[in-house]
Amino acid sequence: MIKSLFIYLGIPLLVVIAVSFYLFSSATRLPDNTPQTFLKKKVDAEKKVVVCIGDSLTHGRVSSNYVDELSERPSNNAFLFVNAGINSELAYNVLQRIDEIIALKPDYVTVLIGSNDVLASLDEKSARRFIKKWNLPQKPTKEWFRKNLMEIVVRLQKETRAGIAVLSLPPVTEDVHHIGYKRAREYSDTIRAIADEKQLAYLPLNEKLDRAIQEKVPKSGPVFIGPERTLMYKAIARHYLLGQSWDRISEKNGFLFLTDFIHLNAKGAILAADLIEGFIRQRDRVAPDHTKKQS
Repeated sequence: MIKSLFIYLGIPLLVVIAVSFYLFSSATRLPDNTPQTFLKKKVDAEKKVVVCIGDSLTHGRVSSNYVDELSERPSNNAFLFVNAGINSELAYNVLQRIDEIIALKPDYVTVLIGSNDVLASLDEKSARRFIKKWNLPQKPTKEWFRKNLMEIVVRLQKETRAGIAVLSLPPVTEDVHHIGYKRAREYSDTIRAIADEKQLAYLPLNEKLDRAIQEKVPKSGPVFIGPERTLMYKAIARHYLLGQSWDRISEKNGFLFLTDFIHLNAKGAILAADLIEGFIRQRDRVAPDHTKKQS
């Protein structure tokens, strides 16, 4: 009787644990082209190094991967793309690991960070979750985001010869009346102000997405009510268990560019890649030859 009960309860529990572990591993696995990987191996000196800094939008495991999109384009064969994105990070976290990015001696750096700063600012529960997860020294605020992003770009300007571009943030939700949508634009305005002050390239991802979202016919869909991440977990399961594309998941959830209120589908990732490629192409035509790295 006990044995039968164990089998009846134990096997399903083991299956749940195994599936959960598989999904967690799939969603958090680091890409092959991380800064650590490039620092350990011999880099082709004939190619220019492009480092893409960010959070899960850049990491590309729970969001369509714009860094891979850039790498796979035949027109970009002269460049090596490094994926310096880590899930759930804020600008503060990027600043803590900026040394390894500087050590790559990049020719170009792009920065897409701040979505989690936005999420952490929406309510107290979200703030507490990020503070606990990263052992943050303070509650995330827009002013703190600005300070950390400013320090990131100042370090990059002082300690590398890289051309630097900052991207504005994708909206949080595609509901133009939602506080997350408005907050992402506010933080993007901060990013633009820093770009102007420090004379950086500014890549208007938020503006391009906003324009298309504003033009779409509103329809009912899932509602983002705060820190809950149910839709994200469902998207991860559908992608890694059922093999559905991010675009298919996005369509099913009623979005144009997002999959789960936060992350990008392929259309959104392609827009980000197009902006970055345009920046690199423009700068590469006028930049000095950086193939000889700093000693």
